[in-house]
Amino acid sequence: MKHFLFLHGSWHGAWCWHKILPRIEAAGHAAVAIDLPGRGRSPAVPAFVSLGRMVDAAQAALPRHGKAVLVVHSRNGIVASALAERVPDRIERTIYLASFMLPARRRVLDYLPDRDSMMPGNIEISRTGLWDWLDPKVYREALYADCTEDDIRLSRSLLVREPIRPALTRLPLTDERYGRVPRAYIRLTEDCAVSLRLQDRLLSESATDRVESLAASHSAYFSQPDGLTRKILALADAR
Repeated sequence: MKHFLFLHGSWHGAWCWHKILPRIEAAGHAAVAIDLPGRGRSPAVPAFVSLGRMVDAAQAALPRHGKAVLVVHSRNGIVASALAERVPDRIERTIYLASFMLPARRRVLDYLPDRDSMMPGNIEISRTGLWDWLDPKVYREALYADCTEDDIRLSRSLLVREPIRPALTRLPLTDERYGRVPRAYIRLTEDCAVSLRLQDRLLSESATDRVESLAASHSAYFSQPDGLTRKILALADAR
């Protein structure tokens, strides 16, 4: 049995994995998803949410015994990478899902704007509150293009502002620590939030031992939960 820890992306929370967790558990594994600080049941003022604070929350959710397989979506790939640097011996593998898998000393801001995505021109940024927010008018096209109306309604009711300080933080990654943790990547070929061009750029700048692709939009955990679960399980078992 493996232990999986799922980390959500921008504006979302643990709730976005609600279709994936029972499928992972049905395959005989343990699965946990958490709300990073400032999201869901972990309220926090965005200006006070640092990358370190998010990594603290992820570390607290690791199993007490054994290692975890991390699955991380979108912008918060930086959380999984920083966690791997901090506690490499507690992580079996990191699986990045259309995610910001950055090289050492880089930051999310270095890869923005992603001009092949729907993000430029549609994100409100508060320089005083230190948060960002996607214009609701583009939720469907940017995030949920192949999702059901029920999925979109659920998301509209739960999305929150995203703390921006973590996106400004350079990752202090080392080969000796972060580099010891195996990495895999799932490309989402129809993604309009993290464009395929950006995903492939990220892959060209960091080594992985396995890459899979899924013909899905940014929220494949809603639109293709069975296919996504199969890929996650296959990558978790990769040697």
